[in-house]
Amino acid sequence: MIYLSRLLIDTGGNPDRPRPGRKWLDNIYNVHRRLSMAFPSGLRREQDPHFLKPFSPNDFQKTPFLFRVDNNIDGNDKRAIIIVQSVLEPDWDYCFQNALDFLAAPPETKEYNPEFKAGQLLRFRLRVNASVRRHIPEMVQQDGQTIETGKILHKRVSLTWDASSTPDQALADWLAAKSPKLGFTLQRCELLQLGWVYGSKPEPKNVKVKEQGQGYWREHKYNPLRFRAALLEGVLEVDDPKLFLKTLSSGIGKAKSFGFGLLSVLPIRNDG
Repeated sequence: MIYLSRLLIDTGGNPDRPRPGRKWLDNIYNVHRRLSMAFPSGLRREQDPHFLKPFSPNDFQKTPFLFRVDNNIDGNDKRAIIIVQSVLEPDWDYCFQNALDFLAAPPETKEYNPEFKAGQLLRFRLRVNASVRRHIPEMVQQDGQTIETGKILHKRVSLTWDASSTPDQALADWLAAKSPKLGFTLQRCELLQLGWVYGSKPEPKNVKVKEQGQGYWREHKYNPLRFRAALLEGVLEVDDPKLFLKTLSSGIGKAKSFGFGLLSVLPIRNDG
């Protein structure tokens, strides 16, 4: 059983006087944290039915979910839509009862039980954090010089392309190379948006405490987040229905907790 939810977010039309929803969407970490509040544990729901206590990750289900923020839907910059896919039924009333001003309309949730056939053509939409693993020599500073340590670092870096290619082609090639292990063949791929997604994640509570006068104050630190984001649309052909259904459930690529990897599909009708 899969649940699909549609959240219409009120972002306001003036970036100089934004609605709270726009500020919320500016930090993808906060978006993920708020959405996870739709899956409270039974104990949390019982002890805090009106969501008055601060957020604590241990009070919410660990079951992963996928989501995608679709901005500027239908050319309307006053709203954005968040699509959420989960294996647990979300409780959006609980999630947003202390943040109703984020929403432009009540959330919509429906059960989703897709079935696929080999050879079936589907239209798709997918936001990916396109990245590749690189083997990079470790470099250190010593006596004013940069030298290699002899150690190889295995780092994941954003996908790049040279002058002989284009972003559209590089991203299509990236997805096509992955598709055989995901149960489909890429037929057509179009790049709709290419940019960055930002956020900041607070460090654990045991951060450094500094002395100030007769007392102490806690130094709040945040880890900046930045992800290369590509919104893709196109057509794919299902090769292995069972494997493709697994792909649909688990998502594609990295950084799934931050709004990447949710694959949305629609059948292509054959009216002939």
